[in-house]
Amino acid sequence: MTIEYKIVEEYPKDVLADLMKRNLEDDQVFIHPDTYLGAGDVNHKRMGKSVKIAAYDGERIVGVSYGIAINKHRFMMDISLVEKEYREQGIYSRMLEMMLENTREFDEIDSCHHQFNNLIIAKKLRSGFHILSMEIGPATGSVVRLRYFNNQKLYSVMRFRTGLIPQTSIV
Repeated sequence: MTIEYKIVEEYPKDVLADLMKRNLEDDQVFIHPDTYLGAGDVNHKRMGKSVKIAAYDGERIVGVSYGIAINKHRFMMDISLVEKEYREQGIYSRMLEMMLENTREFDEIDSCHHQFNNLIIAKKLRSGFHILSMEIGPATGSVVRLRYFNNQKLYSVMRFRTGLIPQTSIV
């Protein structure tokens, strides 16, 4: 099996909806926000950079990872998933590498994960992410917010703020 990875403009909506339903919603890990949010500001547009990665086995999309800038300094990884039968083959790891390669201009990269998604949380911690907080939200319930620092000075300031280094050690 050869998996091909591509940066894409858009995912086919029906394919993405099916992937999310089968891999997240059916396991009751995720409740899609479209099922409980109101219309909101219909004219609102997120204009920041977005990154969408697709992993293909032939013509079939077997993994996706996407996110968008939430401001000029921070990028938010929104959704990443791999089809169940393709998991533990390095697909998520390669998509994570591509995401980090394509978001180097941001000081911080955030992602949120269901509290029991230990495989992915551990993989991100090994990749340099740090636990930032625990939160509760309607989509997944309890989540762990992780942050990756591209900006090493900001990282050292955060280490000072958490008591890990003295202020004189801020680089």
